[in-house]
Amino acid sequence: MKLTTTTTLALLASTACGFYAPQVVRSLLSPQDPPIHLARRDDEPASDDVWNKAKCIGGQFFKAFPLSDKDAGQEYSPKKDSVQSKWKGDLKDGLKKWGWTQNTLLKSVCEFDESALGKGWVDAAKQLNIGTEGWKDIWCYRFSHGTLWDVAADKTYNADNKDYPYTGAYAQFGINDDDGVILAMDNLMPSSAIKKNKQRDPQDGEVPALQSLSDLLWGGWYRGSQPDTSNNENVKNLKYLISLSVTNSESLSIIRRALKAKNKVTASLWPGDNFDISTAEGKALLGSPNGKRFGYLLAQRKDDVGIKKIDSVTVFRGKDHSNPILIFYVK
Repeated sequence: MKLTTTTTLALLASTACGFYAPQVVRSLLSPQDPPIHLARRDDEPASDDVWNKAKCIGGQFFKAFPLSDKDAGQEYSPKKDSVQSKWKGDLKDGLKKWGWTQNTLLKSVCEFDESALGKGWVDAAKQLNIGTEGWKDIWCYRFSHGTLWDVAADKTYNADNKDYPYTGAYAQFGINDDDGVILAMDNLMPSSAIKKNKQRDPQDGEVPALQSLSDLLWGGWYRGSQPDTSNNENVKNLKYLISLSVTNSESLSIIRRALKAKNKVTASLWPGDNFDISTAEGKALLGSPNGKRFGYLLAQRKDDVGIKKIDSVTVFRGKDHSNPILIFYVK
């Protein structure tokens, strides 16, 4: 397995977990090893293994955020001169080379109103001064790594004189650069796509070099919410990193355990519950699958967005019985 910057940071975080490091490192380096134990059911709080892994990853981001790129690299083992992502600018060339295409979405997919996400979401957006009109305030991106038909037909693309298979991965998100918002909507990254669509672990040479959601989010953020006319003129204007309608079972279990600290079973409607990132709950939410893509985005883009940190996260629901929403506040 080739170690990317993202994987290296995950390994660094795992080594800081003490007792939990061997399990996490094995699961990253040897796909045949079983994953660490998750919560037994989707409606249960995270197990100690899941909780402590997420808390340690979030803790490493918390430690890296205020450091310069070079100083952050010194926290790695072995030490690095830089942790900056190699993927630059709008990523159009990189996306094309590595088998990604940009899809045109219907207006109905880019709706962020009460009917789509609930009054709780609308109340949050109003209080935070976030414009929510699709294709005006927010531009919706969808990058796809082939179709399910391509996967079933074992269709390939060529990069660097080598054939790679399409994985069926995709990333869908919204960008509002005027108000400083990235909204992660739905995604399935290449390694996970192979596991889902092929019912097996990825093999050497299957996963594209451009494979990280944090890099795809960057490509959209760089282009901005009016990409047909101009790029984002102020890429440093990041204020809110939002995960809409969280469905990842591991993230949901971490959310439940964090809320348990406040004697709650489920997320409340807006204003919900806020957690400082310096707390165990805040770090675990940041290190969850739905949080760490934002941690990587800030940790690996210091040269692009400046030295920024996530100082707190709010968990809430847009409407009753809906999936929770996470808002990470960037300073």
